[in-house]
Amino acid sequence: MTVSVGRPSGAGRRATFSETVAVRRLPNGAEFYVLENHFNPTLALSGSLDAGPLFAPPERRLVAPVTAGELAKGTTRRSKLEIAEALESRAASLSFACDSSEPVGMDIGGSALSRDADLLLDLLAETLRDPVFPQEELEKEKKRLVGAIRQQQDQTSARAFEAAMRRIYPKGHPFHRRTGAERVATVESLTREDLHRHYDERYGAATLRLVLVGDVDAASALDGLEARFGSWRAGPSRAIPTAAVPPPSPGEEIVAMPDKASADVVLGAPSTLTRADPEYVPCVLANSALGQSSLTSRLGVRVRDTEGLTYGIHSSFSATHLPGPFVVSLTVRPDRRDAAVAATRDEIVRFAREGMTDKELSDEKSSRVGKFKVDLASNTGIASAIDSAVYYRLGIDYLDRFPALVESVTREEANAAFARRVDPDSFTVVSAGSFA
Repeated sequence: MTVSVGRPSGAGRRATFSETVAVRRLPNGAEFYVLENHFNPTLALSGSLDAGPLFAPPERRLVAPVTAGELAKGTTRRSKLEIAEALESRAASLSFACDSSEPVGMDIGGSALSRDADLLLDLLAETLRDPVFPQEELEKEKKRLVGAIRQQQDQTSARAFEAAMRRIYPKGHPFHRRTGAERVATVESLTREDLHRHYDERYGAATLRLVLVGDVDAASALDGLEARFGSWRAGPSRAIPTAAVPPPSPGEEIVAMPDKASADVVLGAPSTLTRADPEYVPCVLANSALGQSSLTSRLGVRVRDTEGLTYGIHSSFSATHLPGPFVVSLTVRPDRRDAAVAATRDEIVRFAREGMTDKELSDEKSSRVGKFKVDLASNTGIASAIDSAVYYRLGIDYLDRFPALVESVTREEANAAFARRVDPDSFTVVSAGSFA
């Protein structure tokens, strides 16, 4: 029997997520997770398939997001308009998406009133199992994508980041970024056959994970999911190819873009951090103190507020199934670029040497746990958290363990983990804008 989230279990004890999430695994590999939450008459859907850009040819990785985006453009039974009308008439939503920031997964999202659960699940199964990729819809999407790519190429932030990823990661690597012209050429050459090929190679029940949270009966919801996906072909296995972490490539590059009032700078280096790494939480706590916020973090206080050298500055780890880059990005006046980069480097060197303070660690712990609890205040937030836990193979009990896991991190652990992952001397520095 599934217990509603937050309901006391036993002698006044609140039930854990491990106890309240109902789980069903099918012979074809599909995994379903349902949590009853009867607080309001809604439900949220979150899930994934291992069908992201990592599984497409290196020179044609765009086929993965295009395939995902075209799933709901028409099936063997309904047109795009009929699918849209069915959803909009019930105030429901259904989405499919993936991009290069998370190369492995194709994300599934949705929501509806609980009375429309069958409609949502029917459309989900239909779009996943029976898409037709209409030619006219693909042509519209290709034109839209070409326009979006060309517009993006006029943004200094996008050009700086793309150029940095080309310097850090070799061709063929999942985090390598091709030029705008190369991506436009890829989009223009895409055919329905390319989408069908990617679909046939990567879509199937073996890597399907679906999470439902809301005003539903867990047993009925699991039965409904099994009825809709139990006969789907298994498809590819859950094996995820590895991607080597390249050696650092320190150096500088300027992307000249005329008539830009501001410039963007990216300092980046390859990192070995993944989401499942035991040092993930210590590293993100340390980075939060260094540069997560332009207003309150070390980099923001010094480079933006004290020295007035940047309009905004931010640092982050890209840690998914694959180890991505550590990146610091800042927006500057072109004539202040050198001073801003020097101040940024100096602050990172000092942080790597001295680490965060006890107060910073306490503040970041409080913020991290607080945001986690706030996110669990909605069906969508709960579904997303469960989905993330099972997607990264952390286990449902990760949601129960997370606050204590954060609180257990010591200052020495966080500082040492960050220092092992970030070497200020290894940065690739790319600037995009108008420079004298």
